[in-house]
Amino acid sequence: MNVPDAAPAAPLDCRDRPPPASTDPGGPADSARAGPPIDHTSLPPELWLEIFRYATHVPRARTIAPPDPFVPERPANYAWGMNSPIQSMHTKCAVVRVCRAWRMLATELLYEHVVLGSVRRVYLFCRTLVESQAAEQKAIAASEADGIASAMGHGRWVRHLEVQRWAIQRSNQSTRYWECMVRSVYLCPNLRVFSGVWQTPLPDGLLSALEQYLPSTLQELYWQQDSVLIAAKELPILATTCLSKFSSLRVLDLRKICVLDAERSLQHVQFPTLTLPRVTHLALPTCPLLLRFASKQDLPELRHLILDASGAPRTVWAHLVNRELTGFLEVHGHKLTTVELLPPVTQSFRPGPIGISAFLSPKTCPKLDTFVFDCREKAICPSSAALAQLSDRDGRESAAHPRLRRVGIRGTSVSRLYPNKPAQAQAHLNAFLGCRAFFPALEVVRTLGFLVDTSTDMFAPDVFIWWTERFERIGVDLQDGEGVVWMLEEEQKASGAPGVEKVIEHAVSRTGADAGPPGGADLTALGEQQVSSLSAEVKNTT
Repeated sequence: MNVPDAAPAAPLDCRDRPPPASTDPGGPADSARAGPPIDHTSLPPELWLEIFRYATHVPRARTIAPPDPFVPERPANYAWGMNSPIQSMHTKCAVVRVCRAWRMLATELLYEHVVLGSVRRVYLFCRTLVESQAAEQKAIAASEADGIASAMGHGRWVRHLEVQRWAIQRSNQSTRYWECMVRSVYLCPNLRVFSGVWQTPLPDGLLSALEQYLPSTLQELYWQQDSVLIAAKELPILATTCLSKFSSLRVLDLRKICVLDAERSLQHVQFPTLTLPRVTHLALPTCPLLLRFASKQDLPELRHLILDASGAPRTVWAHLVNRELTGFLEVHGHKLTTVELLPPVTQSFRPGPIGISAFLSPKTCPKLDTFVFDCREKAICPSSAALAQLSDRDGRESAAHPRLRRVGIRGTSVSRLYPNKPAQAQAHLNAFLGCRAFFPALEVVRTLGFLVDTSTDMFAPDVFIWWTERFERIGVDLQDGEGVVWMLEEEQKASGAPGVEKVIEHAVSRTGADAGPPGGADLTALGEQQVSSLSAEVKNTT
């Protein structure tokens, strides 16, 4: 059977096309192609939950891990400022009352961080957990489903439980208090952070009960115990082995344990050696007893160390602290990458018992990358032997720190940066300027907490730029708390840097008006030398 050839296809003519169904943007064809309307009702639940968390954010609510000190700070530009815990809870309560959908989403936010600061609050919280668990068990039984034992109630949402123990007078009430507290801990199976603030001696058996009922998945622990007397056998959590149960522990904050008789107890207390395989952040007071405890522990993943001088009693002698710190650094110094020194809370502006030079030796902390301290601490002063090693090529490697990259100085203000008014903050800056060869990897020096843009002093940018230019000559960025490197514009440089001249003129006028810092003629002479050298630099540039 012969099949005839197909006819050739005719050329496509636009006039042969059918007209569109509708050219109107709001016509039926356009509406058929358009997707569903997009508004706030189309957001997924995960985004709603993040929005609610952002609106109710409170620092240290979900984690007690110290943040990176070099995260750029931002001035508060919102009307009501940062959330307080009370404001955050009011917002959470308002969110769950909007509608049923929001209530189902945001109810867990009410229980993420629970603070038990009174007896009545402990009783009510325990009752809430028990009743919610019983209601959930009834609902599961009514639906004829398996797994009644898996009912957890509202305790499933608790991530951070903070218990604040104050003085309770009646003994019968105290017994009920501890029973409800331990039961609340038991009913929070997904607990990640536990904070204990104890201002009275702990009863016998409490630590063993917490060891039994705290989940083994606990990741962060904060322990504060005031006025501990070792002689009265008021040993805190350190004297037991319960810490070894929490193999997932990553943050251990013991900085607020205050031992009153730490000096007399150094020869009598023996700490057990525990293995904490995942602890990366450790916070301690400048107490010799706590430093000895930490040196006895096996912490293979330790990276971040905080030493708080405000947590130790003032009766502790500095030589005891330095001796125990030396033992601690011999054990754990080679693992540290970040060290923060917090100053004592006093009005005298006295330095802490630990010098910053203890951490800057390449043999002590060879992996140290970030070092943060307060400007009141004593500045580094290299010895003549260390300076002699720098001139020797073979000794330079043993004297210079190979990895120190970031240095943060807290407590700085513009009044402590004027060249004609020497202060301890300037001593630290001059020390890093003169000791650049000891820190070949140094990249950033930042004045943490001091934002030039928010300063009320009109000469703050010029003063900071003067210091920035000096650090620029040695290849280091001097940044303010915002992470900004302040520099002169090209037009100002071409015109002879009038901003620096204003700094000199204003600094000299302030010297005549103010009495100057305590220190006598030496500091004044040093200030005059800095001003004269600055004047010479300005003349050379012009």
